[in-house]
Amino acid sequence: MFFRPLRLFGVCLPKLIFALAFVALWIAQPARSQNVFHFGNHIPSFHGGYYINGIPSSAFIDTGENRFQKAGRTFGQSIGGVEGVANDLADIGLFPFREPLLFGAAALGVGVLAANDYAITSYYKDNVEPLFAGFNLPPIVPRTRTSPLRFLSVEDQYLVAGIGATYAYGIAFNDERAQVAALLSTKAVAYSYLVSQVLLKPVFGRVRPSRDLSSYGGPVDVIDRSGRSPNPYNWGNAVPVSLTPSNFGTSFPSFHYTAYFSVARVYSGVYDNSWVPYVVAGALLASNIRSHNHWVSDMAAGALIGTVIGQSILNNYAERRGGLNTTFTPIVSSSGIGAQFSMTF
Repeated sequence: MFFRPLRLFGVCLPKLIFALAFVALWIAQPARSQNVFHFGNHIPSFHGGYYINGIPSSAFIDTGENRFQKAGRTFGQSIGGVEGVANDLADIGLFPFREPLLFGAAALGVGVLAANDYAITSYYKDNVEPLFAGFNLPPIVPRTRTSPLRFLSVEDQYLVAGIGATYAYGIAFNDERAQVAALLSTKAVAYSYLVSQVLLKPVFGRVRPSRDLSSYGGPVDVIDRSGRSPNPYNWGNAVPVSLTPSNFGTSFPSFHYTAYFSVARVYSGVYDNSWVPYVVAGALLASNIRSHNHWVSDMAAGALIGTVIGQSILNNYAERRGGLNTTFTPIVSSSGIGAQFSMTF
């Protein structure tokens, strides 16, 4: 009787407990010293220094602000307004020109994978996917035809829940680091959708691999009934922009790899380049692994694009913290509800 309200929303209590335990990984990040080794030390930037950089712990010292003051300031600094979003998108789009060596190396690596995708992806489907075939995260909310979350995969439910739980934790405990991680991750998901799903997939128009790929014995230029093909060189299929998941011509790059790696990069950068977010991203990608149905080069490209998106967001946030200070403060009184927006230079 006590949990009847949960049943009204179709939520299974054991699954909810499991989900909350899993989501706890998102807010139990280690706050370690910036002096520890991280892989960014070996990824030099074209402009000097290192490309992979996190937010220093000094950015999250106690400011003495109350909950509403800190939440308002953090929201303004994290989102950055129209200018902040424009700067993020500009840095993402101009990455090939700003970091030509890194872009060239990444493009070469993805190109090598794409050239050998039939053999590599066949091996992946026959030997890697079976290792995780029984690993399926339980849904937090059932995906029914009438559910408002029916377009979210189970793994996406955990992504959204994790980001939401982080932000709720940040507000409840007046934790700026958690609020920043959640807000920047929200931008990362939005940018990943725009870059991968809306822009790149229609441009490349690559056909997804057939499910029984290795049975063809090699690349064969055919399209099966589900719109898939054993030919990894089937590109350039003009497809309209699709705002919902679709099948034909939408293989490159992988949206889920883009989104999960962009969020992992943000969380890692906010939490002293911790490896924990990448473990969580790996768990989400391993769950229901056969549903992704991508060539290996699609997944590699998505991971690289996601890393660029996440790092661009971190870089611009760090610049805003050092310059323009934007504050958004909610105001609640007996006269009504409003907000105050201010900028200081």
